[in-house]
Amino acid sequence: MSLALAVSFLLPLPLAIVVWRLGAGHRARLAVVLAVTTAAVAFSVVAAAVAPVLPRPLADLQIGSLVPTRLAAGVVVAALAAQVLEVAIGEGATSGLAATSVLLAVPAVVVLTATGLVSVALGCGAVLGVVWVRWSRAAGPQLPVRSLARQSLLAMGALLVGAVITPSVEQGAAPGILVAILYVGAVTSLMGVIPFSLIPGASRRVGAAEASLWRVWLLPVGAILGLRLVAASPHQIALPLQELLIGLGVAAAVFWSLHGLVADPGSRYWSVAAADAGLVAAAVGLGSVTALGAVMLLLLAHWLSGAVLSEDAGRRSQLVAWVGVSGTPPFGGFTGRLLLVLAAAPVSSTLATWLLAVMGLQLAGSALGMRAATQAPRRPPGGRTREAVALLVAVATLVIGVVPQQTLSTIFGVHL
Repeated sequence: MSLALAVSFLLPLPLAIVVWRLGAGHRARLAVVLAVTTAAVAFSVVAAAVAPVLPRPLADLQIGSLVPTRLAAGVVVAALAAQVLEVAIGEGATSGLAATSVLLAVPAVVVLTATGLVSVALGCGAVLGVVWVRWSRAAGPQLPVRSLARQSLLAMGALLVGAVITPSVEQGAAPGILVAILYVGAVTSLMGVIPFSLIPGASRRVGAAEASLWRVWLLPVGAILGLRLVAASPHQIALPLQELLIGLGVAAAVFWSLHGLVADPGSRYWSVAAADAGLVAAAVGLGSVTALGAVMLLLLAHWLSGAVLSEDAGRRSQLVAWVGVSGTPPFGGFTGRLLLVLAAAPVSSTLATWLLAVMGLQLAGSALGMRAATQAPRRPPGGRTREAVALLVAVATLVIGVVPQQTLSTIFGVHL
C-alpha cells in the first residue's frame, strides 16, 4: 500500500514536466487537464485507503450511489494521463480535445462506480454522446459518425431493458440469452467490437488525435462495465453473456489482425488496436483475475504507445512503440496477451489455440509496422523534446511487461 500511495503522489510530477517543457502555448491548454489529473490522483489515494479493489455489484433499476474503488480510480487516473500524453506528443491535438477528455471523465466515473443500473445506463449513453458530439464537429456529417448518436441511445436502452427483463429470467419466464444479447450489445458498443459498434469505422474519419478517445476512454469503460455485468448477473444471464463476449471478441480479433496485414501503413495501428479490443472483450468474458490483469496490461500498452503509433511514420520512437504492442517479449503487449492465453487454457484448449494464432497475426502486423517505421523518411529537425518524451513513453511498455504484478498492483490495485 505504501508503494501505491507514493507512486500516486508522484504521478503528476512527470506530467507537469511535460507541460512545462512544451512551451507557453501548450501550457495553457494542458493546465486544466493537469489539474484534473492531480485531483484524480487524490481520488485514487482515498480509494486505495478506504475502498475495495473490484467494483461493487450492480442493483437492477436503481439510481444507487457512487462507490469509489481502486480499480476505477486507477482507470480514471491512467486515462487522464494518457490523454495528456496524446495532447503533448500527438499532432493535431487541440485544447478542445483536452476539454472533451475532462468532460468524459465525469460520465466515465459514473459507469465505473455507480451501484444502480439506471445511473450506469445514463453514464454509458453520456460517454458515447460526448464522443459523438466531438467527432461530429471534427468530421462533419459523415454516416458512421452520425450513427454514434443512435448507438448511444441503443446502448443506454439495452441496459435498461435488460434490467427490466432480468427478474423474469430469474423466475424462468424469459430466456437468459435475450438479456445477454442486450448487455453484450451495450458493452461492445463502447469497446468498438464488431458487429455491434460503429466506432472503428468512425474513428478512421476523425483523425488520429480525435480517435484517441476510443482507446483512452471508450475501450476501458466498456471493459469494466462488462466485468461488472458478468459479476452481477444471475448465472442464467452471466453464462451466455460470457460466451458471447468470448466468441465476438475472438472473431473481432481474428478479423482485425488479418486486416492489419493488408492495411495501409497509416491505418495499420488502428487495425492492431481493434484486434486487441477484441482480445479485451474475450478477457472480459473469461472474467478471472488473470484475465483482468491481461485487460489492464493491454490497455496500458496502448495508452503508452498509441499516441506515437497513431501518427504518420517518420518518428524514431515509432519503432520502439511498435515493439511494445507487437507481442515481442518481454514488452507489455506480449505479457498482456500471454496472461490472456493463461486465463483461457483451463477453460478451453481450442480457445487458447485461437488466441495464440491471434498473437502470431498481431506480431506479423506489427512487424510490418516496424518495417514501415524504419523505411519512412525522417522528418525535418525540430520538436526534440516532444520526440524524447515519445521515446520514453514507448520504452515504458518494456517496464510494464517486465514487472506486470507490481505495475497492476500499484496503478489498479489488482493482484495476480
